[in-house]
Amino acid sequence: MAAFAGAACLGGALFFCPAANAQRNAQSAAEIQAIAAAEGRNHSLYNATKEVSLEGTVASFDENSQQFPAGAHLVVQTSAGPRDVHLGDARVLKKNNFLLTAGASVRVIGASVTTPKGTFFLARLIQQGTKVVAVRTPQGFQVAANATSVASKSKANAEEGAR
Repeated sequence: MAAFAGAACLGGALFFCPAANAQRNAQSAAEIQAIAAAEGRNHSLYNATKEVSLEGTVASFDENSQQFPAGAHLVVQTSAGPRDVHLGDARVLKKNNFLLTAGASVRVIGASVTTPKGTFFLARLIQQGTKVVAVRTPQGFQVAANATSVASKSKANAEEGAR
């Protein structure tokens, strides 16, 4: 019986180790990106010097697209034709109460990147009316869904100072 209990504990430990390691690796990747950005090192394909502005109307929005790169995709109907735009994690938009509906006017600041899987337009900023949401850092890293936005920090500081 003791051998069975020992085997069960060992099996349980082996079962949960990959999950713990995956969480640690994800956290380490985010830390590595933050350190690289702070030191001015950029391992992203994103090149901020090649940023352009796309203006048009929302043709479609898919918050969980199956096409590469994974994540939210927006098709903007521009004067030059439709353009697929990768927005990253849709939770960033939801957190900022940013709704994309067909026919709405939008402006997207971003850059095209070329990978072995194709050329993609990666958004850094998206604007609708006067509301702007950053979905990538200037270095091209996606903004984490749990990150506090600058706008919400400023608002919170202003409200605290008013008390």
